[in-house]
Amino acid sequence: MNRPRNPTGFVRPHPDTKSKRWQGVVKYPDPDKPGQWKTRSKTFERKAEAQKWVDETLAEHRQNPTYKPPSDETLQEFLSRWLNESVRGRRRTSTVERYRVDIDHVVRYIGEVPLARLTPRLIQGLYGRLATDDGLSPSSIKHVHVVLRAALTDALTWDLLVKDPLRGVTPPQPQPKELIIPTVDQARAFLRVAESHRLWALWAFLALSGARKGEALGLQWSDIDWDARTVTIQRTVAGYASKRTVNPPKSRAGRRVIALSEFLSETLRRHMHQQKLERLAAGSRWEEGPWVFTTRHGRWLAPAHVHEQFKRLLSQAGLPSTMRIHDLRHAMASYWLANGVPVKVVSERLGHGNIAITLQVYGHLLPNMQAEAADKMDAWLLDGVTTASPRAEKKEVMDDSS
Repeated sequence: MNRPRNPTGFVRPHPDTKSKRWQGVVKYPDPDKPGQWKTRSKTFERKAEAQKWVDETLAEHRQNPTYKPPSDETLQEFLSRWLNESVRGRRRTSTVERYRVDIDHVVRYIGEVPLARLTPRLIQGLYGRLATDDGLSPSSIKHVHVVLRAALTDALTWDLLVKDPLRGVTPPQPQPKELIIPTVDQARAFLRVAESHRLWALWAFLALSGARKGEALGLQWSDIDWDARTVTIQRTVAGYASKRTVNPPKSRAGRRVIALSEFLSETLRRHMHQQKLERLAAGSRWEEGPWVFTTRHGRWLAPAHVHEQFKRLLSQAGLPSTMRIHDLRHAMASYWLANGVPVKVVSERLGHGNIAITLQVYGHLLPNMQAEAADKMDAWLLDGVTTASPRAEKKEVMDDSS
């Protein structure tokens, strides 16, 4: 006798006769192994509850013959497993740490919800609570959304979910920040104060090289070619306290060679001499390492410490507290562009993947440069072609005055 191809189910007293509970049982064709069957069971206190579960489960299987039962795994359990199995080892350590922080925000509120019971309404409510209760900014919530989408997309791929619980969910949209570039006078005011600071070489390097903070802190003495007067950017440092991460640049363009000015090269040489003196003063407390910028004992400079020192210098210089270390990079780029340095050269120095990124950030500086270039084009191309050319007019004025 052939077994029925449709799923079947029934309710029976729990095999453990002492429990006085009821067990719902459903048998259904295995969607992954044709000809074989699988069994699901669940225990309830009341017979009616067990029967309701059997009816609902049978309906799910009959509606979708390839239906796979949802896992009892909670969202917290799944996200922890996903982070360890799919992210760790494939992404930078700093990225994994950022993902973990974002996941902590999620599991604090809905971590105990079974993965299969996740709904758009629950997630939309989560974003509201992150904004009101945790005070997260729209950009931070957007990052949580990005991480959650990556995890749940994998859950759908692995058949752990039937429907996308993020469908229709809209995270808050961050407002684009206005790019405020320090003026030349502001940059000079900062550097005048920073010149007497112990980390003067770091501030000079950030202001004149266009390097990012993490790239500067990742600089090693072997990266500097004193004869060619260049420095190779090939790693970036991030982290806090004892959790330091050293990674290669995010993109191929990020690994680049930067030309050093004579002044910056000499500043780094003097810094090397200063570091040798600090090594002698520290004695056994000195920690040997390859880093260009260190503490007085040779330890790596934590980004948080650098940020704190930067804010103190801003205060001493009477500059806005909203100014960021990254703005020194903007100041260099804008100064170069304003002085006619080609966009491609600026883009390469900044480590942008392509000039489109540079134009997106600094494009507002170019209209004035375009007008100036147009005038120069007139003077060059129309010279001797028409009496209305700028040079012809200038010659006519000179003839009249002679």
